[in-house]
Amino acid sequence: MKFRLMVVVTVLAFCLGIAPVHAGPVEFKFAHFINPIEPGPESGLWIEKDISEKIPDKVKAKFFHSGQMGSAIEIIKKVRMGVLQGAYLTGNYAPELNPKFGIGTLAYCMDSYEKWEALLANEALRNELFTSLQDKGLLVLDLCYFGRYGIASTKPFKSLEELKTMKMRTTQARYPLAFWNALGMNPLPMAWADVFPGLKQGVIDGTDQTENVARMRLADVCKYFTHTRHMVGLFFFLVNDKWWNKLEPETRDALHAIIAENMIKARDASKQLTIEADPALREKGVTVSDLAPEEMEKFKTAEMAVWNQFEGEIGKDWMDKIKALTATVK
Repeated sequence: MKFRLMVVVTVLAFCLGIAPVHAGPVEFKFAHFINPIEPGPESGLWIEKDISEKIPDKVKAKFFHSGQMGSAIEIIKKVRMGVLQGAYLTGNYAPELNPKFGIGTLAYCMDSYEKWEALLANEALRNELFTSLQDKGLLVLDLCYFGRYGIASTKPFKSLEELKTMKMRTTQARYPLAFWNALGMNPLPMAWADVFPGLKQGVIDGTDQTENVARMRLADVCKYFTHTRHMVGLFFFLVNDKWWNKLEPETRDALHAIIAENMIKARDASKQLTIEADPALREKGVTVSDLAPEEMEKFKTAEMAVWNQFEGEIGKDWMDKIKALTATVK
């Protein structure tokens, strides 16, 4: 009996002794499909740096960008499988995972920074949206912007009728397709990587995109930018829900704080870029213009059909909550 006790004590001591050797920071691999030349994807570098400096004993972070982990859709699949622990989800693709995110791609619904800031400040609405992907094994933690949408084109237009004669690019997601269809157009679905060569070769005449992105990526080929301000470009920062909830509370809180801090920083930087966008575009030889009020009214009236088309899918109750929220925002 004495010998057995000594063996047990020895084994326990050995296990306790080696535990610190095997214990260490948790791995946090996260990704974005585009290169970090603007605040949204650049925030991944900021998060990686802050983690390595502030909590290296708790988390070991690695940020993959510029398509290193595949396309936007492929990256989200990898988070769901656990290959990655986190990623940026583009606002255009988000409604394909849960229709609640359709509020971000319905033209003239959540179409300003002020409206999104109001949602973020509303704990109930924020939680309802951010937890809506848990059935997919995903949890949204925060969001950042990449500008307000307009139309970047190689040709000018001053009216909806003139726009209808042009070949416009869209993503393959249903909501952006519905946007163009409501205007009476037949858009060409095209991956983002093909947009620049498509514009140069005349395969397309333009795309709806934010002025921030137009300034940084399209100004060399798109010499016209027309403000329509129909929605805000969004990146949602999400994690694998199961992995997140298995983290030690202290580790999870520290990591969440770093992500939140850098999402705020990215949102502020994107808003500043929007303020600076028009003069910066003009400096690059881009003609920046607004449609006449009567033409803007045609745009908005046409897009109301998309609201009706998707309201049943998004959910009337959720839409009513969002309408009530936006009614309080100037």
